[in-house]
Amino acid sequence: MVTKERINTYKEWFENMSFFSFNSFILDEIENLWNLSNYIYDKYIDVIKRIEFQPHNFSYVSLEENISLAQQFLDKHNINVSIKELIANGNIIFKKIDDKTTKGKDGTSYYDEDNKRIIEIYLNNNVIDSCILIHEIMHFLNQPESKRDFVSDLLTESLSYGMEFIYIEELKQIKYSDDLNIFMKFGVPTILKCMDKVYYCYKLILLYKKKKDISLETYNKVFKDNNYEKTIDRFEEYVKEHNLIVRDTWNVLGFPIAIYILERYKKDKSIIKKLMKYNEAINEKSYQECLSIIGLNIANEFINKIKSSTSSFLASLSSQKLKKL
Repeated sequence: MVTKERINTYKEWFENMSFFSFNSFILDEIENLWNLSNYIYDKYIDVIKRIEFQPHNFSYVSLEENISLAQQFLDKHNINVSIKELIANGNIIFKKIDDKTTKGKDGTSYYDEDNKRIIEIYLNNNVIDSCILIHEIMHFLNQPESKRDFVSDLLTESLSYGMEFIYIEELKQIKYSDDLNIFMKFGVPTILKCMDKVYYCYKLILLYKKKKDISLETYNKVFKDNNYEKTIDRFEEYVKEHNLIVRDTWNVLGFPIAIYILERYKKDKSIIKKLMKYNEAINEKSYQECLSIIGLNIANEFINKIKSSTSSFLASLSSQKLKKL
């Protein structure tokens, strides 16, 4: 039974902005976020039924080759980074995966206690290590000396995933195509999980924005799906797991924008130059100004371009065939 006290508490969180880390972005953009997450979720649910997810033993790739593959990509696109130098300076740390504490992790970027920028890569000993390395290096490149601001936090995942996807697209034309095609397919459940995680939170936030109320009566007038208790229960589950809606929104935007970047790249390789401008802009410019650099402008245009690139991307995944041995 959903009590009035609980509802009043959640409403207060929305009113005082504490649920949004005291930033208005999610409330301001909730209609677009709701439409985007619903669209992506529905598209991926549909396609996941048609993609085969068979167990796959990834080819062994040494750390030395992974570093070399990543460096070749950076050099090719004139991205001024020396991986060996970052390793020597202690900015990049490679770790073995410990089943107890690091299983399921791949990489992370953070500031250490001395405010030094650190990249950690958890080694799988296959080509995916180089993909994660590219992803984290892109975070490193736009990580300011002090704390990121809101726009930087919001958009950095889109850049890192975008460059990672481009790296995969280029590398699979040369080698490890089966491994990389499988890896991209495995991303489908990850994106679905991300969208499902925020679905009921966005739904409740949208209700609040529309009506300034989140009661059962108001919910039934707006949604008419008899899912009020489930919505509240999933919202509470989200809160109990100490999830952060602002942080999860980074991926809600990051994955679709990255796929848009990949599909743009397939048609026009010059997008990489724009991505380097985007890389600089996310610490200096507004959300709208940053997106305009890569061709995503007003809300309707944004959604339409995301829809188009998502459809193209999923079609390519569905049509991929592994090479016969």
